[in-house]
Amino acid sequence: MINKKALIFGAGAIGRGFLAPLLQDCNYQISFVDNDKKIIKKLKKRSSYKVAITEKKNYKFQEINIQNVFHIDEIFDIKKYDIVFCCVGPNQCNKIAHMFKNAKTVISCENDIFSVDNLKKISGNKNVFFGIPDVITSNTASKKLLKIDDLMTVTEKGILILQKGNYKLPKKISQVSKSFLEIHWRAKLFIHNAPHAILAYLGFLKGYKYIHEAMNDKKIKKVIEGAMNEITKGIVNSGYVPKDFAQNYKKKEIKRFSNNLLFDPILRVAREPLRKLGKENRIVLAVRVAQWNNKFPKNTTIGIKAALNFFHKSDPESVYLQKLRKKMEDSKVLEKICGIEQSDPLNNFCLNQDLKAVIKK
Repeated sequence: MINKKALIFGAGAIGRGFLAPLLQDCNYQISFVDNDKKIIKKLKKRSSYKVAITEKKNYKFQEINIQNVFHIDEIFDIKKYDIVFCCVGPNQCNKIAHMFKNAKTVISCENDIFSVDNLKKISGNKNVFFGIPDVITSNTASKKLLKIDDLMTVTEKGILILQKGNYKLPKKISQVSKSFLEIHWRAKLFIHNAPHAILAYLGFLKGYKYIHEAMNDKKIKKVIEGAMNEITKGIVNSGYVPKDFAQNYKKKEIKRFSNNLLFDPILRVAREPLRKLGKENRIVLAVRVAQWNNKFPKNTTIGIKAALNFFHKSDPESVYLQKLRKKMEDSKVLEKICGIEQSDPLNNFCLNQDLKAVIKK
């Protein structure tokens, strides 16, 4: 019996693709808030859409029933919802944080553990908790699947791991202690997020459209597996994550990246390169932690050089990055964006990596 209501901010890969089917399975009515007028218009015309969930060799299809859809500028009563999820992107979540003031419970699935503190501060709502969608999900699908439903998304079954709080959810959604949540977050940030981004930048430079296509390229795969080994050893040596947990996480990620059922768009993973190259974000932090192996991480630093070369006219951060590179040397760009000072030997090491050998067709 459906008697609970969930409101999801962000009708993209995580919101529409992963959270909606999971919450519907837990007997929640699903509503969305988004700023994409095209998506909103399509969703408002319909009462449902389909999600393709990957199995070993094929898909299981699930029909998602929609209760309400709101544009971000519309008026709606957030107090009516039992739980609210925020998955609009780390750069955007602070802009809408004030909307969460009167929410009963807010779960931040923003791929940034610090988003919780920011949302609490801006909204004045103390009932904000961190969630980790441990999943690869796409905001689109193959041409064949889109013929079935042009709003189709593709997702793994995945798991959602939440910080314990003063709220109740079904047992199938894991609610864990803050200490365990932090371990899982470190594993995801370093072993998933960093190599995932590096894979996207290398794949983009070589002309691929989807993550699995890039991972099936022998040269790129060698770099990604090398980076994952460097990073995994580093987080174990630094005491950040227990060895068994880290090793198992690494094995899982290699399989995920190669899954040709997922159709994970490279442009989605590569977007916002300034954020992903930030000194407190995935790639640079992964390089830092990999240095606990007492040598410079060759494969992970190739990722920094690849990210520097990312340009797509639809991505404002990439446009700004390339304008910056025209004004100053790359060594200064690394210092400004990545916090890797020109006097740091790591700066020169990053720029000396042979990127051309990897992306040469």
